[in-house]
Amino acid sequence: MRLTKPQLVRFLILFFTCCILGVVTWVLLDAIWEPSDEGWVVPIGSEENTYAGAASDGFTVLTANVGNLDPRCLPYSMKLCRGDVEARIAKSIQELHPDVVAIQETLPHWMCESWPVIIPGSTCTAQPDVPQIRRLLGPDYTIVCEARNGFECIAVRVDAGDFLGCDSGELCETDRMDRQGDGCRWNVAIMAATVRVKGQVFDVVNAHPESRSAACRLVSIRQIFENTGQPNSLVREEQVLLLGDFNMDPWREDDVSSRYWRKMVGRSAGSEYTYHSGIAEKDPPYPTLRYLLYERTYDHVVSNFLNGTTRVLGESSGTARLDGGRGMDHRAVYGLGIDREPDLAGLS
Repeated sequence: MRLTKPQLVRFLILFFTCCILGVVTWVLLDAIWEPSDEGWVVPIGSEENTYAGAASDGFTVLTANVGNLDPRCLPYSMKLCRGDVEARIAKSIQELHPDVVAIQETLPHWMCESWPVIIPGSTCTAQPDVPQIRRLLGPDYTIVCEARNGFECIAVRVDAGDFLGCDSGELCETDRMDRQGDGCRWNVAIMAATVRVKGQVFDVVNAHPESRSAACRLVSIRQIFENTGQPNSLVREEQVLLLGDFNMDPWREDDVSSRYWRKMVGRSAGSEYTYHSGIAEKDPPYPTLRYLLYERTYDHVVSNFLNGTTRVLGESSGTARLDGGRGMDHRAVYGLGIDREPDLAGLS
């Protein structure tokens, strides 16, 4: 088919207009997502850090949904796809030096391979033999990731403890995950692992349940609290630390999942599971998710055997964001867990 001269002119105008819009969009994205110059999170060894020197009394925890709210990450389902964001998060984690880490929404290399074009600046340009979770945490952690997708992982510093069933310093997979409900999505998971940290044996649950369906979310969350202690249970130990992006705000939302959660967690419910985040720090709690005018507290730290309070990095006074000011739509939660005294009922 041969284009007439007017058609060719219109085509060229459209083509160059699209090119110009593409360049402008790219420039605007970099301008909008400009890194903050407010500095990094305060290193754990700093005198300014509330938790400096406290590791001998307990252990520090970090939970972070590292997904990138950047249109260039759409082909990768909004996982951590930007190389500059990854580098800033890795630097912050190194400075914080947490003992126990729960990470959600990493970008495994199989997702890079599923997209035919590598977007400039994406983490898919990195060598596939070094997984993103290892690039984020470095060599000083033993890591266990869920085998369903490889999006969610739990890590323990090798000098703080180890995992049951994963050699020190290794990167392992586990099929210890929630069972999905009928019709629920496959690309989310609640995972668990048994750890020994500072001499204590307990389960760590890294939660990232369904965001779109409260009913599906309820199916997954119930498995944390019900039918526990069995060889095929999600939770097997008596002492449990819950971390993660639960995609549910028990203070601002009311659905079947949040109502169930409120029955299972918190002093008002008479539960052994108490908050170390959220209202344990501030009431009403700081948001851990910000998107335009949308604010929610989706990321929680809860246990049935610890005391201690966490902070929301970038929201709590005196803290800065884990991503250095841009990239993540969630705010990381970081803090200290101390053995609960026998006569204490909990935090909140």
